Amino acid sequence: MTAPHEEMACQTCLSPLNTLGMPPTYVHPTHLATDGHKPAPVPVSQLDTVRRTCDFCGDPYPIWTMHGGEVTAIAIGPTAGLVQDFGDSWAACAACQTHIDEGRNDIVIDRAIRALGLANHPHVRTRIEELHQAFLNARLAGRTLITTTTWPATTITATALPKVRDRLTRFYRGTDNLPATLGITDTRQQIADGLERSHLYWIDNDFTDLAEHAAAQLPAVRVSRDLIPSTDGILIWPRPVTHLQLTAASWADTPHGRAVVLYRTIGGGLHGKPLQRLREQVGWLAPTRATHLSEQQVIPGDHPAAALVATWLLIAQQAAEVTTARVDKTIARTYARTNRPVPELRIVHIRGRRTTGSHGEPKRGSQERSQTSRFWVSGHWRNQAHGPGRSLRRPVYIHPFLRGPDDAPIKLSTTVRMLSSHQPKPQDGQ
Repeated sequence: MTAPHEEMACQTCLSPLNTLGMPPTYVHPTHLATDGHKPAPVPVSQLDTVRRTCDFCGDPYPIWTMHGGEVTAIAIGPTAGLVQDFGDSWAACAACQTHIDEGRNDIVIDRAIRALGLANHPHVRTRIEELHQAFLNARLAGRTLITTTTWPATTITATALPKVRDRLTRFYRGTDNLPATLGITDTRQQIADGLERSHLYWIDNDFTDLAEHAAAQLPAVRVSRDLIPSTDGILIWPRPVTHLQLTAASWADTPHGRAVVLYRTIGGGLHGKPLQRLREQVGWLAPTRATHLSEQQVIPGDHPAAALVATWLLIAQQAAEVTTARVDKTIARTYARTNRPVPELRIVHIRGRRTTGSHGEPKRGSQERSQTSRFWVSGHWRNQAHGPGRSLRRPVYIHPFLRGPDDAPIKLSTTVRMLSSHQPKPQDGQ
């Protein structure tokens, strides 16, 4: 629960902190089980993940921030009093938000009592109801999407991508708020416009493995129009990638530059009406990072969008094979009813390995002929000349390859992970 000043969380366990007394002292919530570490307060705006819980029932996957009455609890003991500030902004899970919207606060209180394991204490329900009503009786209109919750991963299939894109577009055009720290409050309509124009890309599992491996060692990259596969687009990885646990990215041309938004999936583990409401009101994706990329801007290798940039680079260097697929029939009928053309869905695979070319395996020379064994060279980036007069440089990813004479034995001391869309055929004697 938040205080009127900037909300703080513990950098060690990523849990929001409560305040005690004046001047405020930051403490872990009393219900939170920790390993005994002291709070290490940092502003939540500096964190990609905050392990907050629903302030009504304790559910670990809150989705909305609601604004209401300022709640302060005072406990008076024999020798002193304790003041705990619960703030005027509370986090709500999808289930509690649904019940509150339906006027069923009694169900919300039941959820809180079950979570606390205090159903046999007769006065608990009254005290919880007093806290909830102190907040809800002064509830303000509007709510803000919580984008720092790490939900269980939800797999988005390629055929569902048009529906996912449309639901996300509708959310951007809606009235629910986004956190100001994302920095896209003033451009959400332009992002929605870009999503409506966007090309749809679904990355297959093997190509995702390759992109994530390449992103981990990505050098600085200069962004240019010819690097990006389309002016506007949305791209889905089939599983979360990098430490940010990203599942999707979108980009759109806006008057402020190219807006890039990174997403996590939401709703994993929900069922019934709460899941249905969440899919209708938000969809499958929640933005977690946003940035604007200008033409010729240099992106460092540790940039939050590194996985997206690495995927762009691999597609640009023709490491990818892009095929089209039919969208789900139900989605196609929905587009037909609204007189919209059915979107073209692009599936991105790893291109079949080349037998010759300039992007990977070195030419055999005297040095290679003098070697008595073969060994694996791991995948890596290399700057390659391109552009007018080959005066520009762009990173090109070199796939793992064997160096050494064809008839020499392979050193067994090196391990390499080969990424391919096809299983290799076993050779004789293996």
